[in-house]
Amino acid sequence: VDLKKGLFYFDYSYRPVPLEQTYIGITEKKNVRKLMLMNEIVYEKVIERAGRFQIIVFVHSRKETARTAKALRDMAISKDEITRFLKEDSNTRNILQGEADEANSEDLKQLLPYGIGIHHAGLARNDRKVVEDLFAAEHIQLLVSTATLAWGVNLPAHTVIIKGTQVYSPEQGRWIELSPQDILQMVGRAGRPQYDTSGEGILITSHSELQYYLSLNNMQLPIESQFMTQLADQLNAEIVLGNVTNTKEAVEWLSYTYLYVRMMMNPSLYGITLEQKK
Repeated sequence: VDLKKGLFYFDYSYRPVPLEQTYIGITEKKNVRKLMLMNEIVYEKVIERAGRFQIIVFVHSRKETARTAKALRDMAISKDEITRFLKEDSNTRNILQGEADEANSEDLKQLLPYGIGIHHAGLARNDRKVVEDLFAAEHIQLLVSTATLAWGVNLPAHTVIIKGTQVYSPEQGRWIELSPQDILQMVGRAGRPQYDTSGEGILITSHSELQYYLSLNNMQLPIESQFMTQLADQLNAEIVLGNVTNTKEAVEWLSYTYLYVRMMMNPSLYGITLEQKK
């Protein structure tokens, strides 16, 4: 970085459509009650915007797309608000019913007539294409999707809701928090440059993680090193090349890495105690 010129920094002000972000923390610990509460919050946010804006709700498993969509549909039916998801014109209703009849997915057959769609990699290719086209043409007002839509398909909406921030990691064998890249990619779907003057991103997470995501939004999180996962392979390569021949040289080599810099700055994150740092 040129110290006289500084570093050019892109923040949200450079977006063509301004983005408003809302963060909601849930204190409930029991999984069943927590899931019900999340559905209630998502429904509340969706129904406030239904009929005015298109909405994408991101969930984190294929099965959860249908479960969430059906829960929202059932709540709308029970409160006699299901017509809020449908355009008034009969043409849209006929198109949705026709596509529902032709769909391969049983879930889509049940959801499309209500103006609700789902999207994930497990759907047949034709079903995914139909859902994308219906949403782009504004026949579908509410779309429940996995993150594959955020990364792979250019299909923005006015409002994006991220339902929960925990995903299961097969590699680690446990639930982990979504990466900052995933969050930014999903929220980035909010706001359509050619149609909207603003976009809206709503993130629902556990209360304990709220500060983390607020810091992410304010760009207060430092970039941490990912070198630890490849450290053994890289060190072996240096040994084979003859650059590292003993422990002292290995320590010196490590001191040149960004991993070492971050370990000194944030030792607790890398499992280092203050005594070990000294």
